Amino acid sequence: MEIKSGKRTLTKRQKAGIKQPFINSRFNPMPKVTPTSSRERDPEARKERILAAAAVVFAKGGFAAGNVREISRRARVNVASINYYFGSKEGLYRELLVASHQQALQQERPVKLEDGRDAREALGNWIAFCLRFVLLKRPSHPVLGKLMAHEMRQPTAALNELVKLIVRPIFAELQRIVEALGDGLMEKSEVEMRAHHIVGMCVHYEHSAEVIKRLGFAVPNTEETIARLARSITELALHGIGGSKSGVTKRKHSP
Repeated sequence: MEIKSGKRTLTKRQKAGIKQPFINSRFNPMPKVTPTSSRERDPEARKERILAAAAVVFAKGGFAAGNVREISRRARVNVASINYYFGSKEGLYRELLVASHQQALQQERPVKLEDGRDAREALGNWIAFCLRFVLLKRPSHPVLGKLMAHEMRQPTAALNELVKLIVRPIFAELQRIVEALGDGLMEKSEVEMRAHHIVGMCVHYEHSAEVIKRLGFAVPNTEETIARLARSITELALHGIGGSKSGVTKRKHSP
């Protein structure tokens, strides 16, 4: 009986201590078990959920029609969380618009003058980049095209930030390429105008796609057809810049 009693006592000790993990030990901590609700306490995960919800809401109706309460409902957060992470509805929209472009540009790196063997090749590369971005990358992005369509109809203050951080650096590189092609003979305003001409030729196929289709021309939507269009626009642009350079040279040397 004593042996049985001893066994019973040992079992109680085991239950009381030996088999219980030492939770508070800093040297032998318990393996961390991640609960299913841990994402709710993860600040970055919560922020990403807000951005994802905002993308759906703003893509549907634009900034003005976007409802913060709908965004908070979709993201499973309170409205105060949106203000905490982004400051305001405007701050949320601004970050979404800029981040969407940055995400797309990670897959399609902007072209620089130095990327080509010469300025002519750099121009061709830049035009191909622009066409791929507006005809392939932007349409394939879940919200980018819709956000920009809203911005073109009803521009917001966020467009200023987008131009400053994303558009202007890319456009400035095109101006550098055009200036190099003109051997520095063109005035700054002429360089800027011709750079806008080139952009216009590229985005025409995005903005006027439905009209172009009804005119019987297939809007390029593959790497092969976009490369063909890029060569055509590059050739046209080079002729225009070359003609301008000749005209400037003649004017400079005329009595």
